[in-house]
Amino acid sequence: MKIIQLLFLFALVNNVLQAQQNGTTLLHNDRVSFRNDPSTFNPEWAPFFHGVASGDPLEDRVIIWTRVTPETQDGSPVQVTWRVATDTRFSNVVKSGTFTTNSSRDYTVKVDVAGLEAGKTYYYVFNAYNKNSLVGKTKTTPTGTQANHLKFGVVSCSNYQAGYFTNYRHLAARNDLDAVIHLGDYIYEYGEGRYGDTGVIKARPLEPKTEIVTLADYRTRYSTYRLDTNLVRAHQQHAFITVWDDHESANNSYKDGAENHTDSTEGSWATRKAIAKQVYFEWLPIRDNNQQEVYRTIKYGNLLDLILLDTRLKGRELQVTNVNDPRLQDTSRTILGAEQKTWFFNQLKNSSARWKLVGQQVTFSEFNVGWAALGQSTFTFDGLESTFLDFWDGYPAERTQVINYIKTNNINNVVILTGDVHASFAYDVADKPVNLSFQTLPVVGRAPLYSPSPTYNDTTGAGSVAVEFVTPSITSANFDENVGLAAAQGFQAQINKPIRPFPSINLGNPNPHMKYNDLIQHGYYILDVKPDSAQANWYFAPILTPAQPETFAAAFHSKKDENHLRKSAAASAPKATQDQPAPNAPLMTTRVNSATKAQKFALLGLYPNPFNQVNTLHYSLSETAQMNVGLYDVTGKLVRTLLNQRMQPGIFTLQLNANGLAQGTYVYKIQIDETVYTAKVVLSK
Repeated sequence: MKIIQLLFLFALVNNVLQAQQNGTTLLHNDRVSFRNDPSTFNPEWAPFFHGVASGDPLEDRVIIWTRVTPETQDGSPVQVTWRVATDTRFSNVVKSGTFTTNSSRDYTVKVDVAGLEAGKTYYYVFNAYNKNSLVGKTKTTPTGTQANHLKFGVVSCSNYQAGYFTNYRHLAARNDLDAVIHLGDYIYEYGEGRYGDTGVIKARPLEPKTEIVTLADYRTRYSTYRLDTNLVRAHQQHAFITVWDDHESANNSYKDGAENHTDSTEGSWATRKAIAKQVYFEWLPIRDNNQQEVYRTIKYGNLLDLILLDTRLKGRELQVTNVNDPRLQDTSRTILGAEQKTWFFNQLKNSSARWKLVGQQVTFSEFNVGWAALGQSTFTFDGLESTFLDFWDGYPAERTQVINYIKTNNINNVVILTGDVHASFAYDVADKPVNLSFQTLPVVGRAPLYSPSPTYNDTTGAGSVAVEFVTPSITSANFDENVGLAAAQGFQAQINKPIRPFPSINLGNPNPHMKYNDLIQHGYYILDVKPDSAQANWYFAPILTPAQPETFAAAFHSKKDENHLRKSAAASAPKATQDQPAPNAPLMTTRVNSATKAQKFALLGLYPNPFNQVNTLHYSLSETAQMNVGLYDVTGKLVRTLLNQRMQPGIFTLQLNANGLAQGTYVYKIQIDETVYTAKVVLSK
């Protein structure tokens, strides 16, 4: 088949980027035999099973984070101590303190450690129940002219059931990063088997198995993700700077709703959005604020300002689904909202840094795909163009406003960092980089004609006001996984090349501003920033089997004040100074505990408590064991048997429905082989 024919296949999926694979939801009793992913849980890290994390560094402070699993799930607060040092042995402790956590914040711990030195590497550790956490490594931002070389890992879209988080492990192994920038889709809200790879779904069952809607659901989902040891290692070694995209709440979300939300069956969107934002701030090392907003600026001395936007929940209006919708011409139509846009423009205009990095969610540059309908009767140009209106393509007037603001105010060295699309791209950013008209061709019929734009020269880069680097997914389905490898390869080969339906006819290049694309590989890019250049280096690794090596794919850069892309001859060299990584094992406590046997069972959460309808036990097993779970009343009488079977290692949830139970206090007795654990729960109807 010709390339152009293969491309038609991609339209078989209504939304190529959010295709939902059919799967069978597995029952609790059936799912246990499938768990064979050793990276999902480390029992030796008790009670800090979820590891440690840091984020939102500033010149004199940084957020440090952990989650402690309480030894007794009775709602009692847990006091956690913390220390920050300049070395991995903690012989030079510079800051320390205590933090009391409880069930109201899901036993997460978040400390804003102030009084640190600028541009310095630090190590931190937590202690509870006389046990230490893993040691984390973090960095404060430089001040003034302190920085002349900065490097960031840039990631997005990590679907737990689509593949193994190998690319997080590769990021963790790098010792010269200043931070990891996560551009969203840190989790996915779908139920088990709805969106992923069939083999991986069996190896990595999801908790809870249903779509997440309630507070307990969102907390359990974050917990499941954060138990993945590859993700733990990435957080352990690097500060994360994060923004959400849509799947932290629901697919294709906007300020007043989402494509994947139905009020009649899932309750009010306002409530679900509030829960999603609450749990995001509980489980990620982002600095708290009263409004729970994620748009903010982080300064790295005079070298760069990282300006982070929210193109989802703050101000985005409802997406249109048809490229002919007259609302696309509305100059007041917004993806940012008036308040955030004003703030964004002020950040750009008032920045004194050499580079202005704009971290945001969806593709900013034009993405022209209607040409793939050439010669087809089933699919139309307009239909294919309508596929990607969740991008800035669905808000073209506001995109033009941003481009014009940068141009009018002579703002140089703007680099847009983007996720969401599950593919790799590098763009020159120009307003209307190609002209579109139509003509009638023999056999083909109505055909687009892409002619050079008077405002952009794709050879010299003249007319480009900024550049955009798009990071691929960590695991989420790429074009090939949605439409097949052959179709994706064909689309990849043609998307930014002249279209020739016949040798004598050239319809022009639909995307001349697109300098690089890869629609098939998973991974990330390293953003290397120096006073004279900003370069993105793409690295990819297979995800369907664990522990695969990574490979360098390509690199593009923008030189100071040029505002357009050039292909780089090689990947950026490592920094001259490398950090000492944080150690693999938890820091030893004063009592020798290295010989202590790792606990076989951990009750990770009891949600909610008190409860009025459904109570969820979220737990882990590190060894195969006979497990019996019974519910007892205060007199010691067995009220209900919830589970009695031999269980494989893994992460699980088990739900208690209150139907038929009187309100009052109950006790779970959880027997694992010969050991019995208890947990008190209150039913309040």
